[in-house]
Amino acid sequence: MDLFKCALLGCLCLMSLPSFAYKVQPMVAEMAPLGKNAQMSMRIDNTGTQSLTVELEPLSMSMDSMGNETTQPADDDLLVIPVTAVIEPGRSQSVMVRYLGEPSITQSRSYRISVRQVKVDRGESNASNVGLLLQFNTLLNVRPKNAKAELSVQNIESKDEQWLVEVRNDGDSYGRLTNSNWSISDKNHSVFLKGNEIRDKVAGTLVLPKSSRVFVMESLEGFDSVPTSIEIENLD
Repeated sequence: MDLFKCALLGCLCLMSLPSFAYKVQPMVAEMAPLGKNAQMSMRIDNTGTQSLTVELEPLSMSMDSMGNETTQPADDDLLVIPVTAVIEPGRSQSVMVRYLGEPSITQSRSYRISVRQVKVDRGESNASNVGLLLQFNTLLNVRPKNAKAELSVQNIESKDEQWLVEVRNDGDSYGRLTNSNWSISDKNHSVFLKGNEIRDKVAGTLVLPKSSRVFVMESLEGFDSVPTSIEIENLD
């Protein structure tokens, strides 16, 4: 699931469960594989009216060509302290995240820090019943020094009045469509889109290194997918 969709789902849940509202910052972060930048802090704010219990888990993340994610535990790569916290209403909890993986990586690696809210109900027997409530999956990219993204459009197809745009990343770093400019042209038209404008027309932004991803894009009025071409200017 794309980060935007995760954040939107979290916001919807927050609106429906105001008593258990909380925020996680930052939702997107970058770290280095070694040195002082191999460590960062997160903050969890309890904005609700009841005591909040959260559990945290580091997950490695991969992505297929359609943007579907696969995650698995990454305790050997990331140290997260604390892994469980109880936060009182109006209070915050600082969380330390440190990269413990291979320091000499040549390509960026992507992770999720799963922050799961749990509710502990105590019945007459005083036994704890734990039920899952809200969950945020923050995005963390570990990028080696001098690694860069190299995005290019490989193919454009038309489907159901939308475009399927295949973007290839030949670089050693993750790339984001919002960190690029697009020059779109056919035989009769041309348009220039900047990062934020691209985000408004394309579902998703992230492309992992040495991989391709197909994005669903809002078709441009007056343009046909063929012979339209898109040239990407990488800003990273």
